[in-house]
Order: sequence, then C-alpha cells, then structure tokens
Amino acid sequence: MKIVKRCWISLVLLCLGSMQVLAQEARISGRVISAEDKGSLVGVTIQEKNTMNGTITDIDGNYTLTVTSEDAVLVFSYIGFLAKEVSLNGRSQVNVTLQIDMSELEEVVVVGYGTQDKKDVTGAISSIRTEEIQNLPLRSVDQALQGRSAGVFFVQSSGMPGAGSSVRIRGGNSINGSNEPLYVVDGVPISSGQGDANSLNPLNTINPNDIQSIEVLKDASATSIYGSRGGNGVVLITTKRGKSGEGRISFNAYHGFQKETNRYDLLNAKQFQTLANEASLADGGPLLYDPSLNPVSSDWQDAMLRDLAPMTNYNVSATGGDNGTNYLISFDYFNQEGVIKTSDLERYSFRLNLDKEVKQRLKVGNSLTASYVKTNRANSGSIFSMLTTAPNLPIKQPDGSYTQYNNQGIGFNNPIALLDGYQNLNKTFRTIGNAYASCEIIDGLTARTSWGLDASFNKNDTYMPQSVFSGSQVGGDASVFSAQTYTWLNENTINYKKTLGEHSLDLLGGFTQQSSRYESLGASAQGFLNDVTGTYDLSLGNPDAAQLPSSLVANWVIHSYIARINYGFKDRYLLTLTGRADGSSRFGANNRFGYFPSAAIAWRAIEESFIQDLNVFTDLKFRASYGITGNQDGIGNYPSLDLWDGTKYVFGDRIVTGITPSQVGNRNLKWERTTQADVGLEMGFFKNRLTFVTDAYYKKTNDLLLRVTIPTTSGFSSGMKNIGAVENKGVEFSLNGVILDRGFKWTSGFNLTFNKNKITNLGEEDEIIPASSPTVLRINQSLGTFYGYVSDGLFQSTEEVAASAQPSAKPGDVRFVDLDENGVINESDRQIIGNAQPQFFGGFNNTFSYKGFDLSVLLQYVYGNDLYNLNLRTLENLTGNQNQRTTVLDRWTPENTDTDVPRATATKPTDVSYDRYVEDGSYLRVKNVQLAYTIPSGALDKLGVSVLRVYVNAQNLFTFTDYTGLDPEVSRYGSDNISQGFDSGAYPNTKVFTAGFNLSF
Repeated sequence: MKIVKRCWISLVLLCLGSMQVLAQEARISGRVISAEDKGSLVGVTIQEKNTMNGTITDIDGNYTLTVTSEDAVLVFSYIGFLAKEVSLNGRSQVNVTLQIDMSELEEVVVVGYGTQDKKDVTGAISSIRTEEIQNLPLRSVDQALQGRSAGVFFVQSSGMPGAGSSVRIRGGNSINGSNEPLYVVDGVPISSGQGDANSLNPLNTINPNDIQSIEVLKDASATSIYGSRGGNGVVLITTKRGKSGEGRISFNAYHGFQKETNRYDLLNAKQFQTLANEASLADGGPLLYDPSLNPVSSDWQDAMLRDLAPMTNYNVSATGGDNGTNYLISFDYFNQEGVIKTSDLERYSFRLNLDKEVKQRLKVGNSLTASYVKTNRANSGSIFSMLTTAPNLPIKQPDGSYTQYNNQGIGFNNPIALLDGYQNLNKTFRTIGNAYASCEIIDGLTARTSWGLDASFNKNDTYMPQSVFSGSQVGGDASVFSAQTYTWLNENTINYKKTLGEHSLDLLGGFTQQSSRYESLGASAQGFLNDVTGTYDLSLGNPDAAQLPSSLVANWVIHSYIARINYGFKDRYLLTLTGRADGSSRFGANNRFGYFPSAAIAWRAIEESFIQDLNVFTDLKFRASYGITGNQDGIGNYPSLDLWDGTKYVFGDRIVTGITPSQVGNRNLKWERTTQADVGLEMGFFKNRLTFVTDAYYKKTNDLLLRVTIPTTSGFSSGMKNIGAVENKGVEFSLNGVILDRGFKWTSGFNLTFNKNKITNLGEEDEIIPASSPTVLRINQSLGTFYGYVSDGLFQSTEEVAASAQPSAKPGDVRFVDLDENGVINESDRQIIGNAQPQFFGGFNNTFSYKGFDLSVLLQYVYGNDLYNLNLRTLENLTGNQNQRTTVLDRWTPENTDTDVPRATATKPTDVSYDRYVEDGSYLRVKNVQLAYTIPSGALDKLGVSVLRVYVNAQNLFTFTDYTGLDPEVSRYGSDNISQGFDSGAYPNTKVFTAGFNLSF
C-alpha cells in the first residue's frame, strides 16, 4: 500500500508542478558544435535538469531557452555524442562542444566463456538488450527472440500456459535429432526440450525480469566453443548483477487479460441435423432427425473459453554494492489463467547474484535462481472435442449429469466434463546456479573455476473422472509421475590478455566436465468407488485392475577441452581460432570423442585512413568464418548400446515377467557434424545513427543420426545409423537507425532472413515416406515437405465418373489426378503438395518518444510457407457424425454444383491426404505495441523516487493472413522434425492486454 500511495502522490505533485509560476526566470542562448570537426550540430536536445523545460538547436546549432533559475543546470544530448551537463552560475551565454560517443563500437558483448568488445567480434552474433523487452508480458525468456534477431525463427506452438515453443537458428539441421538451440544461463547449459506443442517449456522457470542481455551465437566461429552442442546455434542468457554505489530498490508490476485470437464458425444444431440427414440418405440410410423441428444449440466453444483470462506479474529487486561486494536480489510472482477454463500457470522465482572482491586479484561470486512452477493443463482431447461435438447435444442431462452418449447411442468424451473433471497438475521446483572463483595471477593472466548445478524436481498428477465417458468405462483412471534431474557442471579456464604495441592477444584454454542423472517413478490405478480422492490415494483403486509401477534411471557424461585464440593487429586485422574436443557417453566406443575447430578473420576497414578520408562510414568491418560444430541431442542416452526391457508372457497358467531385447545398438555411432561458412559485413553511417549488418552463410550437416529400416533378421525393424545430410543456406539483413532526434525521437530496426533448407543425402534411399505422416523425405527437397494427392475439382455427373480412374466415385466426390495415367488412383499418384519452410521471415520494430512519452511497435512476419490444416479433415468430413465448419454449407448438391466443397456422405470416400488441406501460412502480425510515460524526476525527488514509469501493452493485436485456421503460428512444429507445419486441434493463441508501472527508489 505504501508503494501505491507513493505513486498517487507522485502523480498529484506532477500536476501541481505543472501549474507553478516560474520564478527568477533567466534567458539563455548559445551554440553547440562537434568536437570532431567544429561543425554545427542540428537538433541537439537542451533540457533544464529535472524539469520538462527544453528546446533543440536550429540549423546553425544555435538555441535559446528560458530557464527557471540563474543557477539551473542544462543537459545537452545528441545521438552519437556524449551527453553533457553545464551549470549556468548566472551566465546568459553558454556555448558547448560535444564529444563523439564511441560506446556502440566499444560495447561489450557476451561470447562463449567470456566477453569481447563488439568491435573485436569476428563471429555472427546478435544481441537483445533488456531495454528491448522491458515490461513485455513474456511467459518465458525465449519469447524475446521473436522478430528481434535476424536468422532466428521462433514459433509459439500453443497458447496453453507453460506450453513449449520452437526456435530455429539458420534453419533445421537434423531429421531425428533435436533442432533446438543450446541455452546457456549465466554459464550453465540447460535443455529447452523439443519444441513440442504438448510439452512444458523448461524456460518457464526463468524469470524474464532478471534478464540483462540475450546473445544469439549463429556461425561456427561463435558456436564451436560449445562443440558437440553448438550445431543448432547457442543462446546466451545473462542475468542482471549488482553495481557498486547506493542501493536501489525497484518494483515492477502489471496486470492484464488474454483473449483468443480467433474462433471457428461452426454449424448450429439445425444446420448440423440437416447435414446429418443428407449424409445418411446419400448412402441409403434412414432420416436421422425430424427436419420440421428446431433443436436447441449448444455452443461448446463459448462454454469452454474464458471471455477475458487474467494474468498478473509482480517483481521486486534490490541492487547495490560497497566494500568490494556487489549484490542483486529479486523476487518474482507470475500468474496466468488460460483462455481454456481451468488451465493456468503460477510461478514463484527468487534470484541472488553476488560478486565479492576478496583481495585485489581474487574475486568470488555466484549466480543462483530458484523457482517453483505449478501448471494446470487442459486435456488436449477436450480442445478438439470443443470443435467436433455435435451442437444438438446438451451439455448436461436433466438430472444434472454430463451427457455421455450421442443421439445414436455412441459414447463420447463430453468436452465440458473433461474441462471440469479432468486433472492434469504439474509441479516443478528448479534451481539453476553456479559459484566461481577468479584469480589474476599476474597482469593479464586470469584463472577461473566454477561449479554449476541445474536441478529440477517434477511431479505430475493426472486423473480421468467417471463423469467423463472414457473414465466411466474403467471406474476412473489415476496416475502419479515424479521425476528428478541433477546436472552438474565444472569448468576450469585460464585466460591471458596482453597488448604489445600494435598487437593484441587474448588466449583461452580450459577443461570442462558435465554429468546428468535422471530418475523417475510412476504409478497408476483404476476402478475407484467415486472421484473424490482422485490421485491422493491410489490404493483405493480396484485391486483386480492393479497396474505395476514404473521406474527409470538414466544418465550421461561429457568431458571437454576448449581453446581459443583472439589476435589483433593495429586494431584492424583480427583473427580468431577456436577448438573444442568433446567426449560423450552417448556415442559408441569407436567414436567417443569429436573435434570441433573453427577459424574467423575480420578487417576493420574503418581504421584505414583511405576509408576515413571518404567521410562516408562511421564503422566498416568485413568478416569471414568457417568451422565445424556438432549435435548429440534428441536421440536418447544410450543409442550405441543394446538395450533390454521387461515384457509379460504366459507360462503355463500364469502370466510372468521376462526380459527381451528392445534396441539394437550401433557402436560406430558418432556425432552429427555441421560445417558452416559465413561472410559478414557491418557498416555504420552518420556517426552510427544508421547501422547495417548482413551475413551470407552456408551450412551442411553430415552423418545424420537417422532411424532407418534394418533387416528384420536382426530382430528389429529399425535402428539408428549415421546416414544422410541436410544443408541450409541463406542471407540475413539487419538495419537499425535513428530517423529523428529533435525533441521528437524515432528509432527503427528491421531484420530480414532468407533461408533455403534441403536434404542432400539419405544413404541408399532417394526418399523415405513416413507411415504415419502425410510427408516425404526426399533428396533435394526440404524438411517439412507435404505429400499427397492432387485434386481436380469435383465430379459433376455419372458420365465423368465412368470415364475416370475412380469408377466407384459419385457426383460431388473429389476427383484426383491420375498422374501415372494407369487408370487407377493409388500410392503412385501422390506427389509433393506443399512445404512448411518459409521463403523469408523477420521483424520491424519502431520506437517513438517525446517529452517523457514513448511508443514502441513490433511487426513480425513470415512469408512463403504452407500449413497442413489437419482440422479440415474432421471439420469438413461431411459425414454428419461430428460438427463442421460453416464452409460445408456450400457443399455440393445437385442444385449447387459450382463449389469446391464435396458432397455429404456417411462413408467419407475422400479421407486421404490431398492438396485441399494445404494452405498458405504467410502472415503479418502486429506482435507488440507499448505506450508508456515516464514522470519527470524533478516531480519525484521529494518522495525519494528516482523512476516512475507507467505503461499499457498489447500483444498479437492484429494478424493479416489468408490462413483459414485459428492462427497461422499455432503448432507449426510437431514433436519431431518431419511433422513440421501441422495444425491439429492446438490450444489457441491469444491477444494479451496489460497495464503496469515501474518504480525505483
């Protein structure tokens, strides 16, 4: 309450201050010039300190300003120059010379195992600063990547609270392995999962308010220091740390709500019954419903969705330092209710970062975060049932019980019963941290050791109640699953930095070791007397339906040696050599170690006199890199070993337990190896008011860890081998500029990425057609290629049917193209019908500010990709068994032949993969809009408040697309790399509206 009271007092003082009559006014004039060329500076902002009073210089650099006091202090600021404060001390004429600010070139960026000045970086690295994501309602830190970094393709696979996301850096490299980047939080590598829409996102446990910066390492020069885990790119997350000086306390809060971005238009009860009658009669069946009746409709979407789903975040932090000790302490609370009723997420997180200078050359410190996340998850079946359940069925029966049988007496899972009774509760406690000691042995020579820990404890309770049809068939179904993962990391490095005349040297060497152990335990039961106890007491289940518990233990170990050389000559010629050797327990004894070298060169041409004489560039750098990285994720812990598993079999009159082989090992398995070449150009103009970065890259992944068919004489149908290759090549562009800076300030950033993905080798095969997916893996085609039949309209007459390759069809059925012209529609008539890979993607960010107000707008776009709308296979199946989209109102009938929607029929002859289900997935989205006002510090000084900023924010405000599904972004990636671009009953994405404030004192 005290904080809220302070905020209101601040606002009142601001209003009163604006009505005060100026006393002891003084008129000041002068001229502002550049220290570099003594030229006039146009548009320099001159502001009386701690007031809203200010002006700008004219075309000749002159200004005039009336101030409140002869002893006032003026602040001169201009983009590309260092700000300057000047005390008047009674003067009426003040001329000022501003010095060029080279801070952007001198900016420090985080790289693997250290930092570098931005000007000395030879690799392809993009940075996202805390200012860019300030006050955004991010559910997890990886959301900050979307639209803000060239080469990074982010997809929020589901709108469910806590749902996973998917990130591709310069395209996908692997078929069976993971394509997700490596995330490193304060030096501790963590796993982000596979990007599955149905999985929980491990990054939910990290508080976005703690983030200081995010660096995306893209080329081999930047990522090879992480060796076997750098093939998919690396995302370095650095948290905030304390600084010496007076302590500072900050409190940030926002509250808002979410609303689904879209809903399907579905049939009402009358329309549904008309369709069902038509489908039944078409196949000689009976009339199912009396057409003279007007049944009552149930709106299942309206019953399941919240109109406004609230979300709240509170964060308090304290920073400061003295006597060689710096600290940051923060606590965060986040709560999000999902747009599907009963789904939610609640997170508590705590962070403690300490740095202590024990002696002049010895520092110790730690980074520690602890979080607790509780998530109630909606049943995935209830989401699809929401769309398909017949609208002529009531939600509940007259006796108050949920409807469990349709009008044909067939049982179904009532989506509202699933919503209200089904339980899927996940609780996770996770701690990530490390402790370090750093000693400068002699000038320039520093030894560092650190120990890191990533420990998580997870418990998941699920219960299917008897109020749901499937639960009633087994008397309730309960399961409890718990798992714990301990991953420890030890890193030991030595670093030597030395400058000798025109030569600079930075050497790094070290040894790291990491080990992870996973343990799980599960139990389940069925046949309960009622639903009261749920998962609280599994012993209450029916002993005749007892199920054996399950348990699992798995671990992996990796030992690594790292080395890096950074050499510079005359501050313009740069060389980086990097190497890493990784030994992993996941691979066969014949290929335990992998070696991952890289080299990069750069020429800072701006340091050349002939470039400076052009008076065109503020910065100019050319760079090139080449190297090898690897991938070991997504294939399990023991792919090289023969595995055995338990099984049940009948022995006499008893069922007994035995063991049987479950996997054939491959002792020759080795790393997937990604070779990447990159050339880049960085340019700055107009004192770096305009900067441009472009990269062209080519990367190829060989020795894919691919599951392939093997001879059945081995006892197995498939096994893991190093077979195949995938390549990605593309171009990235980033353009950032200060467009206006004359009181009204406008900054803009634009990024664009073109990436071409292609399979170049599948071993002895030219193509692989997965049995369970309408996709194909084919040489010279990309991952995510859709495969199916090509349609050629609808049959209009029996004569057309008789003359076709589909003699059993009827008028109104889909006509398929007989590609091989053999008179039969079969598997050989399938072809490529779409591709999930975009032709290009990117983001466009603009920030406008004026006198304390600032407005930021982020646009995000994707172009040229296809989506496979699996929902249509159900929502347009026209059988009359499930509800349909209103598009089926335009279905073919003898009276309505000018349409592409097939006829109604209960036998569904077109339940195959064909091109009608493939749609253009391109979109342009207003991703984020934020309007904020920072109250002038002068109005807050008497309250001891240094910053008070209020804001409103909107996410996913508008989406422009031709896609007919709920959202062109939902479920773009499945749980594997083959099933990309599929949309199937995903939890809807949301629009998010929030309002909040930042307070510091």
